[in-house]
Amino acid sequence: MKKLLLFVSILIAVGCKKETALVPANESVLPVQSMVSTKAMVSTVTVPLGLPKRVGFGIQGDVSQRAGFINEADYVYVYLAGDIFSNGWTTWNWPTGQYARTFINEIGKMGKIPVFTYYNIVPARYRFQEPATINLNDAALMKKYFEDFIFLLQICKSYGKTVIVHYEPDLFGYMQMYKDDVTKRTIKVSQSNHPDVKTFSNDAKGLAQAIVSLRNKYAPNVLLGWHASQWSTGYNVISDKHNPELHAGQTAAYYKSLNANFDLLFSEFSDRDAGLYQLVYGRLNSWWSMEPKADNDYLSDYDRFQRYLKKLNQDIGKKIMLWQIPIGNTITASCNSTPGHYKDNRVQYFLQPVMQNGNKTKIAQYAEAGVIGFLFGCGANDCTSYLDLRGDGITAQNELSDDDGGYLRKGIKAYYQKGAIQLP
Repeated sequence: MKKLLLFVSILIAVGCKKETALVPANESVLPVQSMVSTKAMVSTVTVPLGLPKRVGFGIQGDVSQRAGFINEADYVYVYLAGDIFSNGWTTWNWPTGQYARTFINEIGKMGKIPVFTYYNIVPARYRFQEPATINLNDAALMKKYFEDFIFLLQICKSYGKTVIVHYEPDLFGYMQMYKDDVTKRTIKVSQSNHPDVKTFSNDAKGLAQAIVSLRNKYAPNVLLGWHASQWSTGYNVISDKHNPELHAGQTAAYYKSLNANFDLLFSEFSDRDAGLYQLVYGRLNSWWSMEPKADNDYLSDYDRFQRYLKKLNQDIGKKIMLWQIPIGNTITASCNSTPGHYKDNRVQYFLQPVMQNGNKTKIAQYAEAGVIGFLFGCGANDCTSYLDLRGDGITAQNELSDDDGGYLRKGIKAYYQKGAIQLP
C-alpha cells in the first residue's frame, strides 16, 4: 500500500533516470559474536542458490547516488513501476528497458545482488486502485502487463546471474483478504489472450502460476519473491494484537492453495517512519514496542512479528526478506522530527546492540524465523533516508550529513565488521 508516492518523487529527483545500486560486499564472514550458537538459531530452510550464506543487509537507491551507498551491504533494491502504457519503467532510459539493464549490470559490477520491486498493477492506466480490481479484469491491460513482465525477465536472463524480483507487494494480501468475495477475486489471466498464459485460470491461483511459469520459461536465474502482508486476514498482526501463529498459518495455507512455487517470501514492518505516521497522519499507535508489555501478551511488537515470520517460514518452507524498513532513529540529533528526518526505532532495535558491544542476538532471533535479508528504504517522499537527500549537510555535531545522521551506515558497517551471521 501507498507505494507510488515514493516512485513519483524519485522520478522527479533523478530526472526520470532511475537506477539503484548497492555497494560492494567484499567483507569476509567472521565468527559470530553471539551468546547463542548461530547454527542452533537459524532456520533449517535452505538459502536459495545465488544468495550469500549469511544474514545480509541491503539498501534502496539509484545508481546515480552510488557515491553515497553503504559499502558493506549485500543487496540493493529499486522499484520498477508506473503506467505500462505511458511512463512505466521501460521508458525511464533509452533504449527501451535500459534502466533495468543498467541497474543490474552496475550492481553486478559492485558484487551485489540486484533486487527489483515489480509494482505495476496499481498504477496502470493511472487508476491507483487497491485492490486493483478494475485493472486485473481489464483483458487488454493484462495482456500488456504480461508482455511488460516478460520483457523484464528477458533483460534479467541476458544478465545471466542472480536477480531477485519482488512481485507486486500487497497484491496477494488483498487477494487473500477478499478470496471469498466474488466481486474481487476474478483476474483476466487466460482471458487476456496472451499466448504464454492461455492455460491458466482467471483468478489469483492462475495469476500466481502464470508468473512462475513465465519466470521458468524466460529467466530461470530470477528468484521470485511472494509478498506476505501481515494484515491479509483482515486483522493486523501488530496493531490488532492478532495471534501471530494463527495469522501466519492462514496466510501459509492461502499461499499453498495457489500451488505456485515462488523462491522467497517478502514481508515488511511498515512503509513509513513511525514519527512520520504520528506527526503527519496522527496515528499514535505507529510505534512498535521494543520491550514486552502486559497488554501485548507480555511480548514486544518485535517478538510478535518474529513469531509470525517463524510460522510462515516453517509452514511454507521459504526464506524471508524484510523489505522497505524505515530508517529513522531516536538517537541521532539529525532525526529531529522534520521532513526527511523523522524518528523510528527499527534500525536501532537490531543494530544498536551490535554497535554497543557486538551483540547480534536480536538479528539471530530473526534468522531463526527464516529471515536472510534486511532491506532498508523509503515508502514515501518525506521518510528518513541514509543519504543526504535533503541537502542540508551536517545537521548535528559528530554526525554525518546523512538525513539519519549516519546511524544506519554506522550500524551496517559494525554488523559486518563484527561478523555477519552465517547460514547453513
